[in-house]
Amino acid sequence: MTAGDNRYLAGSRVAAAAQTVAATVMLLLCAFDHHTFGAQANDFAFRFRVGDCLPERLDTFSGTFTKDLGGYPSQLATTRLALTNAQMTDIFRTIEEIRFFEYPASFVGIAAGAAEIVKTIPSPTYRLEVRNAGVVHTVTWEDAYKPTTAEADRLRNLFEMIIGFIHAHEDYKRLPPVLVGCE
Repeated sequence: MTAGDNRYLAGSRVAAAAQTVAATVMLLLCAFDHHTFGAQANDFAFRFRVGDCLPERLDTFSGTFTKDLGGYPSQLATTRLALTNAQMTDIFRTIEEIRFFEYPASFVGIAAGAAEIVKTIPSPTYRLEVRNAGVVHTVTWEDAYKPTTAEADRLRNLFEMIIGFIHAHEDYKRLPPVLVGCE
């Protein structure tokens, strides 16, 4: 082997190493761009609101739940409500699985190219603000239109899970009933 051959081999190794580093950096940037955490951070918490005219709100940052009872003037009932660690882990895993941090802030969820769209009134409206590892993302959605997308179905399933956890909680069951219905 000549000195020129050695320089060529060394240059090839440097180029290969540079390509490997560049590919690794791109993968890491894509992972951070998509906010895929993989692990539930110590600061994981969320605020969830559901309802069309008498909303319910769970704030896991403060450990409170508020229910609009209606009436005139409108009355609210608030209680301390904390989900279990297992429930919080289930919610976090689902947030990761559906790639919640990739949903747009204002979600529509209507199937593209649908020949006919049906609107349901009243319809549930949702707002979910999630913090994990210092990153905060909020999604709002009026679930009024059919047909929906697979992304909409996954988001609805997450919301139904959260609602189920809330409504099964003893502190929720002790709250007074709604005073009036919605029109």
